[in-house]
Amino acid sequence: MTSGPQAESWRVPLRGFSFVSAIRWCGHRRELIATASRVGRRVPDVRANDRGELRLFRCDPRVGVWEQVYAGYAHDPVCLPQGGFVVHRGAGLTLLDEDGVVVREVKVGRFGWGPPSLSVNLGGDVVGWVRWRGDSRRLCVEPVEPGGSTQFRTSVYRYAWLDRHTVIYIHGGGPRLLDISSGDTGRFGMGLRGHVRAGVSGATALLQELAELPADRLWEFYGDVQVAGDDVWFCATLTEQRGPRRVDGLFRADPAGTQLTLVAAMPPDDRIEGFHTMPDRSVAILVATYEGTTIVNRRQMAVGPLAQFLTSGWSPLLDSRDPEFGFHRLPTPAQDA
Repeated sequence: MTSGPQAESWRVPLRGFSFVSAIRWCGHRRELIATASRVGRRVPDVRANDRGELRLFRCDPRVGVWEQVYAGYAHDPVCLPQGGFVVHRGAGLTLLDEDGVVVREVKVGRFGWGPPSLSVNLGGDVVGWVRWRGDSRRLCVEPVEPGGSTQFRTSVYRYAWLDRHTVIYIHGGGPRLLDISSGDTGRFGMGLRGHVRAGVSGATALLQELAELPADRLWEFYGDVQVAGDDVWFCATLTEQRGPRRVDGLFRADPAGTQLTLVAAMPPDDRIEGFHTMPDRSVAILVATYEGTTIVNRRQMAVGPLAQFLTSGWSPLLDSRDPEFGFHRLPTPAQDA
């Protein structure tokens, strides 16, 4: 791992693990944290409904030694700026101090396989996470200091922290805002078609042509959403309901949702599966290429100042502000990071 193209790099060993479910960078402590199963321990097994022996570990990349922090079940860890950690306990959360001692537990429901998608707000005093109930994904927030858990009626497909008290999320339609203090929700921006008709920087001719069609002849789809610095990023598709024309793109908006820029438009057979943003507006984009309905290739492309660096084999690490939406990673042969 490294902090940039000209910075020192370190090889972090993962050979002691047979399974890694999540890994993050804690910048203020200059360490990696991971939830993983040691070699010889049980790994998660969906078919057997066995959640495995996932434990919390930490590692100083300059030393390269993983230290177990907590001996209880732990998945999708985040670190707190004031010290300590929060992990998913399979059904709720476990809050730990810096030494891995349990401070308190938040027990909610039963164990589920859906990604809990933990993250820490900009103030470092609230943890967001997703509770799965069947196909419903309810956004929950938990104050670091005891003060009352909240589960919102809002279901989310993706979410990110816009500011200390506001979440931007996607569920079905375009991005929306949620005030975690009041529970009030509202629209972010005016929808992709509306934005393009009002003027989108970098819009392609095809995107403009599609936006001029009546709304009932179009579909809008939205994927991931992320916030980096003062930028809101999301991927979206504008497509004819009956016809081959479509645009899949990565967009950047200001925090008010009034100014929109098309950053990258995909070739006709490519779709954006996800992306990772960086404060300097570099973005690693995960792209799938289709033949009909079959994926025939996956690759990482990049835009921004670090585009060449990111396409040379490096990928951004999530920090505790960024929720992860994947399921438990599949076991892979032992390797180094």
